Amino acid sequence: MAAKLQPIDISDSTEVLNLAEEVRQSGIGRLLKRGEQELAVLTPVDPPLATSTSSDSRQKAPDAILNIIGIGTSAEPTDIAAHEQDYLTEASMPTSR
Repeated sequence: MAAKLQPIDISDSTEVLNLAEEVRQSGIGRLLKRGEQELAVLTPVDPPLATSTSSDSRQKAPDAILNIIGIGTSAEPTDIAAHEQDYLTEASMPTSR
């Protein structure tokens, strides 16, 4: 069972408020550090249920899977379909020993 979080009003702390708003809007948590020391984790909370049925009044949270697009790189060729015949020809040729 998780411990209950103690709330802190950050209305008067502009820097913390801006960081919290960024986390809420992006849906991506942040690890707070001082130098190399990890201090705390700032994570977004679930958005409150919309009381209005209008789709304009509701904000959609960003899809977390979309945040991983483009973060990986590959040393393998990425144009396989364009060079399919070349790859098949090369693969079918006997190798010399």
